[in-house]
Amino acid sequence: MRALGVSLGIMLISMVQVFGQVCGCTDPLASNYNAAATVNDGSCTYASSTVGPVEIGQLDETLEGSSTLLFWNGGYWTYNDHNDCCLYLLDSTTAATSETLCISGISNYDTEEVSQDSLYLYFGDIGNNSGVRQNLHILRISKESLLNQTFVVDTIWFSYEDQTDFTSQPQATDFDCESFVVGQDSIYLFTKQWASEQTTIYALPKTPGTHIAQRRATYNVGGLVTGATYVPQYRLVALCGYDYNGGSYLSSLHPFIVLLYDFQGEEFFSGNKRRLNFGTLVKDQVEAIATSNATDFYITNEHFTTTQLGITIDRPAKLQRLDFSDYLLPYLATFNEVPNDTIPNDTIPTDTVPTDTITPPDTNAIHSLDMDGFRIYPNPASDQIHIDYPETFRGAHYEIVSITGQKMQEGILIDNSILLNNKRIKPGKYILALRGKIGVKSFIFIKKE
Repeated sequence: MRALGVSLGIMLISMVQVFGQVCGCTDPLASNYNAAATVNDGSCTYASSTVGPVEIGQLDETLEGSSTLLFWNGGYWTYNDHNDCCLYLLDSTTAATSETLCISGISNYDTEEVSQDSLYLYFGDIGNNSGVRQNLHILRISKESLLNQTFVVDTIWFSYEDQTDFTSQPQATDFDCESFVVGQDSIYLFTKQWASEQTTIYALPKTPGTHIAQRRATYNVGGLVTGATYVPQYRLVALCGYDYNGGSYLSSLHPFIVLLYDFQGEEFFSGNKRRLNFGTLVKDQVEAIATSNATDFYITNEHFTTTQLGITIDRPAKLQRLDFSDYLLPYLATFNEVPNDTIPNDTIPTDTVPTDTITPPDTNAIHSLDMDGFRIYPNPASDQIHIDYPETFRGAHYEIVSITGQKMQEGILIDNSILLNNKRIKPGKYILALRGKIGVKSFIFIKKE
């Protein structure tokens, strides 16, 4: 009887643990935020938001077909969508081309995305505007071979599991694709669905060979998805694109960003899904997106020109920057401790770290933190915060944000103290975020009387 009693006790404890979880929206920036929720069920909804990009500059005329962007080897690189087989390093302050890396022994029919993991760059020759292609493939090129210009290239061939009709459907097919990300074991395609303006995730192995891309999930983005970037250790994906409206470019070509974050594993649509629109007067064929620190995002667009009803639209190719700290810092701050080996995937990782080996952060920690050479004290603080940090973060931009996402104070980190603006920062819990070149360091602190 004692054994039975112990078993029943364990069962009751397990049931309490399961039923003690509250599913709901866990994002304080959402309109349906549930402060009691402990499990994010992907139900968050958001008020309409408009973002304004900062134009860095127009791209060189050789980059009018810029369709890719990634942060690799210390900078932002782009690649044209056809014929050209060179990577171009962009100066992120001027948009000028500062370096060219041409790859021999490959061809480029319609390359629409370049993504990466720790060892390889993946060049996706996946453009399929009419849905007729049966030679879709991704070139996997060793990073080491790119740098020493020996160019070790493998090919990943694939087809969609549910495509049986290859009849030409120009700008009406569900099997066009211009974006993908690389996960731990798989490549995840985000389709560009012309008629429904949805996107479907297909997964295939990231190893050379011939594969069937398996259909995973569909989400109504309300436009054409043209680029993606993935920061796995923050469980964050950003998609870019523009609306289409059946081809009337006089009422379309408005860019948008969709932020996917706080998802489970690599089920990208299982967490928060937030669309950010550009102003209604902005018209750009945005094609690519990348980040080095999960708050500053860069985008490129192709040169686009058309004349309809006597009206000419002519948009040059350019590089632009978007600051998403207002939307992401409260979420990023939950990662109080980011291990040394979890540098964002769009930087320069030296090894792939499975996401299930990362120790979950203690989101309740409010004491002085000491990690990677960082320490803030005192905590709680009254008039100022003292901070120790590596020399590489000197001159970094800092922001103090409320738990609900309101920016309270910002500046440049010059010395080892930040004087708090007591008129704005009242007693309570806040986020201190340091935005460096290789990542975001976030701390939660308490402001006392």
